[in-house]
Amino acid sequence: MLNILVVEDNQVERKNLVRLLKNVNNDVRIYEADTGEEAIKILKEEVIGLFFLDIELPDTTGLKIAEKIRAIPQYELTYMVFITTHVYYQLEAFKQYHCYDFIEKPYKKEDVVEISDRLIRGITKDTNKEKVVGFEIKNCILKIALKDILFIESQGRNCIVYTKNSQYTIPNMSMKKALEKIEAPHFMQTHKSYIINLENVHLIEKNEKNSWIVHFKDYTSLAYISDKYKREFSKKISC
Repeated sequence: MLNILVVEDNQVERKNLVRLLKNVNNDVRIYEADTGEEAIKILKEEVIGLFFLDIELPDTTGLKIAEKIRAIPQYELTYMVFITTHVYYQLEAFKQYHCYDFIEKPYKKEDVVEISDRLIRGITKDTNKEKVVGFEIKNCILKIALKDILFIESQGRNCIVYTKNSQYTIPNMSMKKALEKIEAPHFMQTHKSYIINLENVHLIEKNEKNSWIVHFKDYTSLAYISDKYKREFSKKISC
């Protein structure tokens, strides 16, 4: 399901925009924020696929929020629409923050429907494509479909990528670099040495020592979850 974040301090206009977006496609989850602080809080807790940002907010501006969003590798190219009464912001928004489009206040229903329908269809189409990540190995690039990755384990300076059919050693790859390469919401670090594909988790074993072990279907190798990540893991796996 696509997550949309609407940041608008005017409650009437915000509710109206949310209603229009739901009419375009009811298979979306919409989060609302009336301040920049609330928007950033939601961004830290949820994976957003489309942003609608009011330019003028009580505690900041939509442009400053956009700057923070674009600084996160996962959101470098995520669709972003600005809501504003000031058309002179457009050039700055397009050039600096890669804004996709504008909705001018008071906005027309037809404009909102046309823009949001096009973007939601585009995002859904991209989501359905098989995504592939490329890892450098010596003088070649190894391409692996994300859906085939079960988990990644850090061993010294290298990473071991465990797939459904094989294991691959990726030299000079840290956990941080691996996450940045994958850039997918269903992958998360669960331990200082493990990154797990949440979509391939089969069973979570909680043993007597209160440690959590992750099992994958028809697979003997295991992954682990440390105390630091248990709460976030439980939240994501239950969604």
